[in-house]
Amino acid sequence: MKGEEGAAQAGRTAESEAAAWQADGIVENEVAVRQADGAAKNEVAVGVMDGAAENEVAVGAADAAENKAKKKGGKKKGKEKKDAAQRAAARAERAKKLRRLLELAHEAVFGKNCVCAACGEDVFDDGFFCAHCLAELPLNDEYVCSKCGRAIEADYPVCLECKAHMPLYDAARSAFRYEERVVGLIKRFKTGGRYLAAALAARMAPLLADSFPDADLIVSVPMTDKALKKRGYNQAELLADALSLRSGIPYAPAALVKTRDTAAQKHLTAAERAQNLAGSFRVHERALCRGRHVVIVDDVLTTGATADAVARALRGAGAARVYVLTAASVPYRERPRTPEQALSADEKGSAPPAPPKKPAHGA
Repeated sequence: MKGEEGAAQAGRTAESEAAAWQADGIVENEVAVRQADGAAKNEVAVGVMDGAAENEVAVGAADAAENKAKKKGGKKKGKEKKDAAQRAAARAERAKKLRRLLELAHEAVFGKNCVCAACGEDVFDDGFFCAHCLAELPLNDEYVCSKCGRAIEADYPVCLECKAHMPLYDAARSAFRYEERVVGLIKRFKTGGRYLAAALAARMAPLLADSFPDADLIVSVPMTDKALKKRGYNQAELLADALSLRSGIPYAPAALVKTRDTAAQKHLTAAERAQNLAGSFRVHERALCRGRHVVIVDDVLTTGATADAVARALRGAGAARVYVLTAASVPYRERPRTPEQALSADEKGSAPPAPPKKPAHGA
């Protein structure tokens, strides 16, 4: 009897050990599968990035060969100029496809947006901002100057600055007013927050489609090599790149060149800014811009002096129309006049009419 009980107990022990071994095997297999999945995703990302690096080297070599040919052969004429423009467009298209592959690889490894770009709270959709921040961020969607696109206090056709000195670009628009929380957002974008480019471009893209439906080329405000090395990246390039991906409009990253460093413009007047920037931008790919409807992309429009200087260069290269699109713009506020200035304006009959009240909701 005891022998039978011992045999039964030994059988149960053996079954338990077999079950335990089987469970261990299942766990090990599960871990192996997860590791294999992670390895596969990493292989995709690494493979795409390796391909990106190889393509970048190839494009760089092609550019170097083209520049060498230009030096030897002198100025290109006729068909050669057309071929150069076509090659530049083809390079831009290849770069666009490459960037999209990198985006897909990044999403495969890290997933899509999961936190708000402004506050860091969880976001449970494909948006970049949470509902609270979208309600708090000052959108530039009320009264704006039809020329510079800056916020104005009443429904006038243009602000007084544009009326006095009409810009060389056809029109400008911006997604946000440069005030309140947007100021901190833009500063973060310019000081390391490169990831914000996609979030800002998502708010700029509808403006691009609605305000400039005829646009067929995107360019960005360039930096000098010295300034680029100091910052590490050009925020305008990041915005232009993201907008090109969203809109399908080709982006020409090498179309413009900044020829010299300019003084900081923070404390300069509008006239001083214009003088500071005079002649500092040059169109490098003139054939590519000729006859095109070009959109200049930048992070902030303050007085419009930078946009005007770039527009002057593009006009000189034969651009048919020039637009400006920025993430934010500084609202236009009329400077208070002295009693003498007000009296002089009244005597000349040039005092502006009283601004109309903004219509109430539901009226």
